[in-house]
Amino acid sequence: MSNVSIADARLISILRRELTIAQEILGDIRRVLKSLSDPAQREEQKRLLEHAQTAKNQTKDLQTEYLTYLSKISRVLEHKEEWVRIGSRIMEVIDKLSGITYRLSFLIERNWVVPAHIQAGLLDMCQELEQMLSAMDDLLNRLQSSPPQALEDIRRISDYENKIDGLYRNTIFSILDSNVSSSTSLLLLSIAEMLEDSSDTIYELTSNAHILLIDFL
Repeated sequence: MSNVSIADARLISILRRELTIAQEILGDIRRVLKSLSDPAQREEQKRLLEHAQTAKNQTKDLQTEYLTYLSKISRVLEHKEEWVRIGSRIMEVIDKLSGITYRLSFLIERNWVVPAHIQAGLLDMCQELEQMLSAMDDLLNRLQSSPPQALEDIRRISDYENKIDGLYRNTIFSILDSNVSSSTSLLLLSIAEMLEDSSDTIYELTSNAHILLIDFL
């Protein structure tokens, strides 16, 4: 049986809403990458990227709600520092994903060509990152419903992080070895790096969640 307090449950609820937005933004990024080589999809790509940027703006209110409530209950809340770090790291992931949308917008506006194998590598990274975000959401949910099972979610997140590390290495080598302009190469390297950084940040969250689990188990 979970030992999550009402205060903990509210914090978890806000964090899961932020993760939902992160998943939404990443879904838009993946759809844009999938259709990147089709000029006929330019308007739809722009719409998706605008939608992602609007979604990111919604997190401002959620973060304000989170920090306000955290401050309100700080005197009675155990492991306040961990809750602060978790909230900060989820926003860090959202910021990185938002940064990718701006880079994709620039790429589309310039009509720069992305080789199919690089496109495929970035899509593979997005797919694993989507799974990773889903596992993180499961972890937060199970802090409330089934803390022992949350330990399995931590293992899953570690596995996804390892997969993304491998995909990242392959993708950056493909970019460096490709016959594209230096400007295109730099932009693609930046997108790959931000996806990999996002996975690292989510993995770092598991350390904070593990500390909370010690009390919830």
